[in-house]
Amino acid sequence: MGNVIDYLKEYGDKSFAEYPFCEADVLMLAQLSYLKFDGAIPTPGEHKEAVTLSRINETMNPDKVFEDKWYEKQNRELWATLLTCRRYENMGCNYYRSVTEAEAETQFGAVTFFPEGCLPVIAFRGTDGSIVGWKEDFNMAFLPVVPAQKMSAVYLYQAVCHIQGDFLICGHSKGGNLAVFSSVWADESVQKRIVGIYSLDGPGFLPESVPADAYESIRGRLHRILPYSSLVGMLLHSLESYEVVKSSGFGPGQHDCYTWQIEAGKLVKLPDIQLSQKHRNEALNRWIFSLSEKERERFVNTLFEMIGQTKVKTLTDFVADWKNNLKICLRFMRELEPETRQYLRQTLRAMMEIYRNTVGHVRLLERKESGV
Repeated sequence: MGNVIDYLKEYGDKSFAEYPFCEADVLMLAQLSYLKFDGAIPTPGEHKEAVTLSRINETMNPDKVFEDKWYEKQNRELWATLLTCRRYENMGCNYYRSVTEAEAETQFGAVTFFPEGCLPVIAFRGTDGSIVGWKEDFNMAFLPVVPAQKMSAVYLYQAVCHIQGDFLICGHSKGGNLAVFSSVWADESVQKRIVGIYSLDGPGFLPESVPADAYESIRGRLHRILPYSSLVGMLLHSLESYEVVKSSGFGPGQHDCYTWQIEAGKLVKLPDIQLSQKHRNEALNRWIFSLSEKERERFVNTLFEMIGQTKVKTLTDFVADWKNNLKICLRFMRELEPETRQYLRQTLRAMMEIYRNTVGHVRLLERKESGV
């Protein structure tokens, strides 16, 4: 078994006629959408021809492409390996869009791929390492629609105007959420052309964001794939069923696409999510929905106001000087007005109470799973 890079090394010399497009290819393209191809791939408004990977490599700014330090080493290896693959040498890339706006609390990215002889693939980028991106993710806990979701619906419409026939949609993490959201709210004429929608450990929605009846027209084409210890993909409400992939990671680290296991060109599947993790996720969701919409909004805004005191722009920056940044956060909490400080304590106490009521049962499940 190996990961998506190993898959490319083993199957990269095979054309899609020799080895058909598969879930491992979807996983690779979803990860590729994280790279920052600003200026190297035409945008939706430029009306230019798609560019190949080799052309992108000639014109791109590597410092920009790999500026996100999350998985930088793996992303560089993925790109270098991809450039050697006959399988992808003629793939076109087009309609690139990347937006990060601090004031609007928005982080969005998307690109459309045209693998040779295969259906086009619209790939939505997941959350990068920016604080802005993480704030928008947390906003999903109280906003029915966040800006990136609106942008995904607009992007889908713009892209399909230039696509002939059917196509696929995919995304990892928040990108998976955007893939589902844009598909659900697309016009019927667009929905009919969607062959498959892949949400790779993407979080769910507030009930009012995507009502149950809105799923029905595309439910049969949704492919929700989660790692064994999925956390992100089990947040909020998700109505579609899921498949489980084996991961070499541990706990929340299984969210990393590079830990997902591939054997003989296929994702290695498992029967279900780890049972103890299911209960932990249920406890977290119970806590989230035990708070009113206003309480969730207040909690999230206060949390990120605290992080904002550090002046960092990315999680990498926060971790690089974590001791000093933690001191700044604690100082901020001490200086909060008494009523707000009391609210935070009560909110966190409620979370801990739900956790304590769950943890004993989880430990019992873990002992049963291990045969103890």
